[in-house]
Amino acid sequence: MRRFGCGAMASPRGTVGLRILAYGSALSTYVLIVIGGYVVFSGSGVACGSSGPDSWPLCNGQALPTLSGPVLVEWTHRLFTLVVGLFVLGTTVIAWSRHRQEKRILQLSTISSLVLLGQILLGMATVKTGLDPLVSTAHLAVASALLAVVMLNAITVRRFTTSSDLVLR
Repeated sequence: MRRFGCGAMASPRGTVGLRILAYGSALSTYVLIVIGGYVVFSGSGVACGSSGPDSWPLCNGQALPTLSGPVLVEWTHRLFTLVVGLFVLGTTVIAWSRHRQEKRILQLSTISSLVLLGQILLGMATVKTGLDPLVSTAHLAVASALLAVVMLNAITVRRFTTSSDLVLR
């Protein structure tokens, strides 16, 4: 066990899950942004339709569309969002349930979840508006903000789990 500021005790074993989830949030968010870039580059952004109830969250009216060509690219982006969501939400749940006393981790984890929710809604708006340039730009900007927050959280978690003093309290 390591002793941290304010008399709190943290076990390296007790923080492994938090580290995995925080690092996974950062890595998966980066990968999702790269996939999103490929969606734009390949012109696959409206492969699942561009308006109406058939385009989002469904893809051409189907929960599981035929996965080929541009639909595969767009669907991969949507499906990988689920991976990011599991990491980000998992980090938030662990922060609230096991590390509530670590205010910075709690704040960054919660902000990450809220920004991700906003990003998902912007993704929906991007599709529903037929890739409107303003909405698409906002989608990229919020993705960048999400990456910044999850990276900062991962760094904060690393410092918390490897240092004998809490640097970012």
